[in-house]
Amino acid sequence: MKIEFGTRALKFLSKLEKVSKERIFKRIKELCEDPFPSDVKKLKGEKDVYRIRIGDFRVLYRIISEDDVILIFRVDKRSRVYGR
Repeated sequence: MKIEFGTRALKFLSKLEKVSKERIFKRIKELCEDPFPSDVKKLKGEKDVYRIRIGDFRVLYRIISEDDVILIFRVDKRSRVYGR
């Protein structure tokens, strides 16, 4: 699987300090091997949207199976990630 990033996710990641950014990218790379790790949760009310937890951060992603792509569309702190 290939990983693509949405604009919003890239903007948030660009502002993070190096240690947090490395930790998040490490977990995102693991999604290529297994897009459904043991701590993944499917978001209710959304079609094919999942989240993984990395400390205080949440990564929201969608699996586009016909293109063999994992789209990371939102990365943020837990307190802000679920709001619209």
